[in-house]
Amino acid sequence: MTLTPQQQTDLIKRGFSRRNFGKLASILAAGSTLPFYNESAMAQLSKIDNIPADAVIINANENPLGPSAEALEAAHKVIANGGRYLYNETDNAKNLLADQEGLKRAKGGEEYVRMFPGSSAPLHQAVLAFCSPTKSYVVGDPGYEAGGRAAAFTKRHDRPKN
Repeated sequence: MTLTPQQQTDLIKRGFSRRNFGKLASILAAGSTLPFYNESAMAQLSKIDNIPADAVIINANENPLGPSAEALEAAHKVIANGGRYLYNETDNAKNLLADQEGLKRAKGGEEYVRMFPGSSAPLHQAVLAFCSPTKSYVVGDPGYEAGGRAAAFTKRHDRPKN
């Protein structure tokens, strides 16, 4: 991939150089080996012992209503094909979202829509893409704590002083 002169200038303004580009590439490639959390780690952190069986753990994004009838029906249809890789379903979902949002398509694509198996990867990538030494990561408290860890790891966030 070749960057345009404008893209190169933008990366330099954000604090990226040839030296730290390798670090950034490693960060993007490393995934779950980084010191911030992936979906399964976050789920384990939310585990609480000795809670009532009917309790709803809202900090783990549990839904007290459960899935809708339509979601249950869709899940049942997918389960029937559980032994297959349904790659086309991902493409169909991307195309549907692109159509619903009125996104233009180039090269057959849904290049403005990405699918991820959880929210950690895209949220970390958003922090890396939009934060810099001059554009700090700002979040409300309480908030999604893993974004702050990603920003601190890449030195794009000032840690509060105690």
